[in-house]
Amino acid sequence: MKAHKDPLKVRLITNTQGSPTYKIAKYVTNHLKELVSHGKSYIKDTEHFVNRIKNEKLEENEKMISFDIADMYPSLPKVDVINEIIRRIKDPLFKTKIDKQLLIRLSKLVLNFTTFEINNKYYKQLDGLFIGSPASPIFAELYIQKLEEDYIYKLNHLPRVWLRKVDDTFTITKYSIQDTLKELNNINNKVRFTAEEEENRTIPFLDCSISREATGDLIMKVYRKITHTGQYINYNSNQPMSVKLSALRSLTKRAKIICTQEKDLAEELNYIAKTMELNDFPVPLINRTIKQILNNISKTSNGKIKEDDNRISLFLPYEKNISEEINRISRKFNVKVINTKNKSFANSVNARTINDKKLQEQGVVYEIKCNDCNMKYIGETGRELSVRINEHKKGGTKTIDSNVSGLSQHIRNTKHEINWNDVNVIDKENNMIKRKLKEAIKIRDSPQASLMNKKEECKILSNIWDSIL
Repeated sequence: MKAHKDPLKVRLITNTQGSPTYKIAKYVTNHLKELVSHGKSYIKDTEHFVNRIKNEKLEENEKMISFDIADMYPSLPKVDVINEIIRRIKDPLFKTKIDKQLLIRLSKLVLNFTTFEINNKYYKQLDGLFIGSPASPIFAELYIQKLEEDYIYKLNHLPRVWLRKVDDTFTITKYSIQDTLKELNNINNKVRFTAEEEENRTIPFLDCSISREATGDLIMKVYRKITHTGQYINYNSNQPMSVKLSALRSLTKRAKIICTQEKDLAEELNYIAKTMELNDFPVPLINRTIKQILNNISKTSNGKIKEDDNRISLFLPYEKNISEEINRISRKFNVKVINTKNKSFANSVNARTINDKKLQEQGVVYEIKCNDCNMKYIGETGRELSVRINEHKKGGTKTIDSNVSGLSQHIRNTKHEINWNDVNVIDKENNMIKRKLKEAIKIRDSPQASLMNKKEECKILSNIWDSIL
């Protein structure tokens, strides 16, 4: 990274939503997205994955392995990425509605002007792809496809099945993890692969749990992380009914698509019904919606339903009771009303007025917990607590390990969600020396295995203090 001197220029090119480069990245993405589907290993979504492996059968000496590219976006070499983008755009078979040279220039602009702000200083990312840019997934996909064509498909220990969704790869192979992993990590020293082997004849991939029977046949059902909360949109929330039902419909469709056995489908539908009931959905509505979705899927697969919606679409903000009446009347005139979200209260007023008061406190020792594991971070700051919290958040997206807190490093390494909404202020102390001492005491009293703090952040107290503490 390197610092920028002109803050005005940086504000114009920074990759935040609504900025010029963000809009350009969206524009580039729209013109390049058809290229990614040409990849031999390309997986669009769960349904695509299920259709590609449902007829696979493992031999006795084969196993399932999932390979993953560690820290993919910041690891990919920018020069190689842009060279591949240029090659693919110039391909005579690629047709685009805009001038190809213009598309290349815009792609370079998006790649080269990736900036961000830390502590009122502006930095430019020198290598890798920018996390958060809408163009990064497509840029990464094109580069990895090139990597596959030039190197991976020529490996001595190439798996028989190699299917990939962004940086996660599902494979079926007779070779060991070590053999294939060694070859993969010799391709490019910046692109590092990790691997996970099946456990108890089962492995997760995307939101599928894939198991194999003794016959070698594959069985699939829905996979959920153990940290899954089951919290979806509440039925009593001030949202259009179509929005409320979309979660229930999506979960039902996913269950039908993934589950290969009827008993697993029945178990998943029962789970969905109970979960939505806990989100205050009426039981009759749940059962009716699930039945309707299953019937529609069945009819569609038999070719009896044809999607041909030629109605006029009308986009209107949602207002409870009023929107329902407008929708009812509109249907008579063949008009489809699509309700949009109203501007939230948080976006309507200054964010500072709704921040918890404790985030505005200065001179504090604080504790932050992880939502996905039992670890916590203990820190101190003389500045406003919200400023330090924002530094932790931004540090979680940094492309290098130096000068980031143990909390930021935990976010990067585990991809866990942090409970930012419940930061605990342990103590208040404006005197810096006393505050750091209080932080050290709290760290000393906590089991080291439960702390995210890096070694240098764990203040070591002399044993002289033992009799007092």
